[in-house]
Amino acid sequence: MARDVEQSHRKRRAGENQALFRDVNERIGAAKEGRTTWVGISQWVCECTDEDCTERIIMSLDEYEELRANPTHFAVVPDMTHVLPDAERIVEKHEHFWVVEKVGEAAEAAEERDVR
Repeated sequence: MARDVEQSHRKRRAGENQALFRDVNERIGAAKEGRTTWVGISQWVCECTDEDCTERIIMSLDEYEELRANPTHFAVVPDMTHVLPDAERIVEKHEHFWVVEKVGEAAEAAEERDVR
């Protein structure tokens, strides 16, 4: 029983951590939208569950906006160490980033924290 509670808390925390990284990327995206000369790809913060992750991913603003259309989708470094199988699944693989979808309680936490 205690193990179930701990796993539930871990999954929810994973969704909350990723939402924090997504908030950073929202600010990056807002700054880039205001620039009429900005085009192409740029660096974004990896939105994995590791709160100490400092890796960057490369994608365009359009790619970011596409994944943000779903509040349970997050962009992560294309490496399994950035995926938490208990709380998410890979839904897209791109050369410079993967899109993971939160599931269960982690999805609920991500949807609750969605700023859009």
